[in-house]
Amino acid sequence: MNKTKITSLLVTALLTFSLTACGGNNNSNGNNQPQNSAEPTESASAEPAESTGAAASGDPVTITVLNEGAVGIGVGKMDDLFAPKEKELKGQGVDINYTPGTLVEAFPLHYQKIMSGKLKEKNISIKAEDWGWGEPLIQKETAGFLAKNVPDIIVGETQMPGFAQQGLLEPFPDDIADELRNNVSPAAWKPMEYEGKIYGLALQPGVSSLYWNKKLVKEAGIDPEKPITTWQELADNAKKVTEAGKGKFYGGGVYGAPNFGGYLRYGALIGINGGSFADANGLPTFNSDANVETINLLRELNADHPAGLMVNNNEGTYFDAWKKGQTAYLIDGPWQVQQCKDSGLDCGMSPIPLSPSGQAANVTIGAAFNSVPKDAKNKEAAFEYIKAMYSKEVQQLVADSNVRSPILKEISESPEYKEKHPEMYLHYQAMSGNVSGLPTFAKDNSKVWQIWGDAVVKSLMTKGDVKAILDDAQKKAEQVTK
Repeated sequence: MNKTKITSLLVTALLTFSLTACGGNNNSNGNNQPQNSAEPTESASAEPAESTGAAASGDPVTITVLNEGAVGIGVGKMDDLFAPKEKELKGQGVDINYTPGTLVEAFPLHYQKIMSGKLKEKNISIKAEDWGWGEPLIQKETAGFLAKNVPDIIVGETQMPGFAQQGLLEPFPDDIADELRNNVSPAAWKPMEYEGKIYGLALQPGVSSLYWNKKLVKEAGIDPEKPITTWQELADNAKKVTEAGKGKFYGGGVYGAPNFGGYLRYGALIGINGGSFADANGLPTFNSDANVETINLLRELNADHPAGLMVNNNEGTYFDAWKKGQTAYLIDGPWQVQQCKDSGLDCGMSPIPLSPSGQAANVTIGAAFNSVPKDAKNKEAAFEYIKAMYSKEVQQLVADSNVRSPILKEISESPEYKEKHPEMYLHYQAMSGNVSGLPTFAKDNSKVWQIWGDAVVKSLMTKGDVKAILDDAQKKAEQVTK
């Protein structure tokens, strides 16, 4: 790709990428969630990445790694961060001890310790950076690409496939790619596969499942132990709960606002029904029959929410209603298993129901993908970092957090894991099928997403013909992307 084209693509990305509400960030359960940062930290400036040698020579190498909130413990040389973090956690009453196979509290601390130890064996040390999340992160990464001045490992969510398509990321070496395809859940790498190459790996990605409040469901005369398997059941049950609630509680279903928090969640329903947001070339596919059917389901579910809640742009407002026992059904990520317990809710969990002709599918949510930029100064050492992410030691730590399921099949498919973590095993199964990320549109990405989001809101909040509304959105999106 020539320099002019890359510059044009990056400027477009800087102006148009938007992460209004990334999956899971507004319902954080603490250490195991990527966290939005409204303001970039002081360390987020694009300083030259430190380079002290090449891994192949056996000389010491320091790699610069961008961290996100789920694993970050500070900024600077990693070995210098451990003692202050331990002191801080002890002061907060957090148990910093950890034995593999037992519940871990200080997840980020132990993640960084394991990663640091494994890389030291390769004569590699880590310098940690934190560039925030959402738009501040995207802007800084975009500026770094333009200046050819980027860390050795970068991280992000919905922007990362676009970076791969623009030729800005280094494809994973064949041996790593083969290991991932054979030994690691597809949800961790499949959304970052482009033209047969893998460009990113998520340590602990999420996908969505269906949750329900057993108390509310039972009050509606529905068996709280019986999972829903079809869209019709979901729509019928939600209606029954709303009728039983008489204005005090509602059926609920799924967040449908015109932001990434909405797209990431009901995107799973789009995929289940065989629909899509875009084709392989990033061109919109809004008005397909499959999409019309899905939006009609969302319209039904909207009637089983308090007025305006399903499309409220404030993601926190929607999930507060769930936590307060005001809605009965919810499609969301794996963190809900622990959050139900924290909120005192007795929750059921099952795979997302299927449409009449649909097949299981899902969209990664709360997935922080780690990648090696083309212009990284220490690529070989950076890929050692990638390999450590799916090591048995690191993935056992993920398992012991009981907030996400590990991506390494050796652990997730073991009898011990199935027995100790039944809900997370269900989540792992959901990660193992047809899983994708949100697409990046060919041009003006955020503008096209907004066209889609506005059309969905119009479909849910009016009685207009859904097919006609999506036809109009398709025409507008085609004009933008042509």
